[in-house]
Amino acid sequence: MTNIPRRRTDLNARLVEDEVVVLDRKADQVHQLNQTASFIWERCDGRSTPRDIAEQLVEAFEVDPDTAATSVTAALQQFTRLGLLESSRK
Repeated sequence: MTNIPRRRTDLNARLVEDEVVVLDRKADQVHQLNQTASFIWERCDGRSTPRDIAEQLVEAFEVDPDTAATSVTAALQQFTRLGLLESSRK
C-alpha cells in the first residue's frame, strides 16, 4: 500500500506570486509555501503518489531524482505535521 497525499478539503489555498498561501481556519493559521512546496502541494490531490510527484518535480525544476524524492518526502512530512493532509490509501 502506498500513501496517497490529499489536501484537507476545508482549507483555503490561494496562489500569490508563484507561491501558495494556505489558510487553516480550524488551527487559526496561515502557511506560505515556497515555490517547490507549492508545486508539491498542488499535486496532493489524492491521485498522485509521492513517487509521481517526485517525477513531476524532476521535469519541472530540472533536479536529480534523489533531490526530488528528498524534497517531496520533506514537504509531505511537514504538511502532515501541520495537519494539512488527509490520509488516503491506494
